Amino acid sequence: MRSLRRIAAITAASALTIGALAGCAAQPAESDGPVTLRYWSWAPGIEKIVALWNDENPDIQVEVNTSTGGADIVAKLSAAKEAGDLPDLSNTTYENLPNLIVNEIAADVTDAMEPYQDQVAPAALELTTFDGVSYAVPQGTGPMFLYYRTDVFEQHGIEVPTTWDEYAQAARDLAAAAPGTYLSTFAPNDAQVFNALSQQAGAEWWSLDGGQWSVDIDSDASQQVADYWNGLVDEGVLATFKTNTPEWQAAIANGTLASWISAVWAPPLIAQNAPDTTGLWGAVRIPQWEAGEQISGVVGGSGTIVTTATEHPEQAREFAIWLNNHEDAINAYIENASIWPANLAGRELPALRDSVSPVLAEPEGFFDLAGEIDDEIVPVTFGPNTAAANSAFNDIFSAAVSRGTPFRDALVELQANVVADMNNLGYEVD
Repeated sequence: MRSLRRIAAITAASALTIGALAGCAAQPAESDGPVTLRYWSWAPGIEKIVALWNDENPDIQVEVNTSTGGADIVAKLSAAKEAGDLPDLSNTTYENLPNLIVNEIAADVTDAMEPYQDQVAPAALELTTFDGVSYAVPQGTGPMFLYYRTDVFEQHGIEVPTTWDEYAQAARDLAAAAPGTYLSTFAPNDAQVFNALSQQAGAEWWSLDGGQWSVDIDSDASQQVADYWNGLVDEGVLATFKTNTPEWQAAIANGTLASWISAVWAPPLIAQNAPDTTGLWGAVRIPQWEAGEQISGVVGGSGTIVTTATEHPEQAREFAIWLNNHEDAINAYIENASIWPANLAGRELPALRDSVSPVLAEPEGFFDLAGEIDDEIVPVTFGPNTAAANSAFNDIFSAAVSRGTPFRDALVELQANVVADMNNLGYEVD
């Protein structure tokens, strides 16, 4: 398993402000009798999943709070820690986990995870394990796909691109054949996807060496990605809709956008926004920089942390393991939340295989391909201020699109913004 510049280095990098990790601190003694655990999650239908646990475990009851979303989980948990009101467990995105570790919110769950090492997808383990210590129970991963409208491609003679050169040509051909129709959009509010595409090109936005953080957001690899998309936008062959807006939803529904780069969980969203496109979407690997390569970045994925404040760590770990590895829980997730589980056995469940969205033209091999792409994900280190970096990306790139200024200049501005933020937080940054 890769090192990810392990947690020993993370601890050293943040020692000026936080001291030693609290995951190793002494916990209050376990109490006798029934206990109640508080759990924060944004997963759809999570109440139904937790109800299964509560029915079978009268001595360990879980109260779920769904008011916190993935985008603001760091801020909410940090505020709760400051107020002395952390929940016992919480959902977290993988990109936010380093922040929760260095800020003494995510506790060590290594002992609980040890029996499951061979049962969880390696990509998920690598994103939750630092210096041999597990800090979250993996829930799911987000292998990247290029989703495309098979009918639009066929109508205009567009070949499915396998390289970024072919993707650019497909964008030009479609724009020429059907003015007002775009292959895709460069979404200035989608930092996750841009970061993942930069990872595919070889960029490391954050890294650690000997306890010191490095930030390289405006690296040559990232600039290559920025110039590529900037060129297509300047040619007028891509839209610049922001994702998850009414304009974007309408474009997905009416065919104005003929493809979407997203993750394994996207088909249900397509079905929700474009119900009349049943059976009209293909799903393939994202294009590659070199023909024949199979490289993917990290977009999305989440896990469950046990917080350092819980007075019932044993019961909290037991619930976190059940939630993400027990067949009953995974089946409930499949039914209610369209999960692509990190648990390998869960990927073979009939309920999952039967749950492929009807928007896909060829659903049979979809999850098999998702498993292959999982194995093609490059090692990634997320920074301790990823959430802030994503917010800054959205502001800076939205302004660049609006003003028509170079995307590479936006990356330079983002680099400076992220470094300044980390300095303000007390991190030593190269």
